[in-house]
Amino acid sequence: MRHLRRALLVLALTGLAGFGPPATGAAANEVANPNSTQTTVPAPILGIDSVTPESGSTPGGFVVTVTGVGFAPGQTTVRLCDIDIPPAGVQVNPAGNVLTFTAPPCAAGPTQLRVTTSEGSASVSYRYYAQGSLPVTGGPVWLPLTGIALGVTGGLALLLTRRRRV
Repeated sequence: MRHLRRALLVLALTGLAGFGPPATGAAANEVANPNSTQTTVPAPILGIDSVTPESGSTPGGFVVTVTGVGFAPGQTTVRLCDIDIPPAGVQVNPAGNVLTFTAPPCAAGPTQLRVTTSEGSASVSYRYYAQGSLPVTGGPVWLPLTGIALGVTGGLALLLTRRRRV
């Protein structure tokens, strides 16, 4: 899904994708007129590609990095756990594809991370976990233990079988 979204963004940004009906009016005439000196620039697209870390502890205070497209330096706000972080608290790189901010405190559980500019907004799900608990990552712990237990059991069975034959 992420690759499809990225491909559509690239197509839309390069003007190769024709979504919706053809343009009409003055803007259509400007583009169609080869003698015109005016250039029509498409509106930037705002999108979130990834968030690091994927979850955070309830006291907040950690730095969150968001990668995407369409972030505007000095004009981007973030809303996390129903708390607005103004543009002064959001650092955006000059290319407009990475932003960072300090996460506010929040109750444990799922919440929305929303990035907003004058061009629109985009959001993703974010999760806070209780301080002192660790976020769930990776596979269950018992899987490697099962393999070890089966190996030991098989080894013992093999030893017992060989001893009886002698």
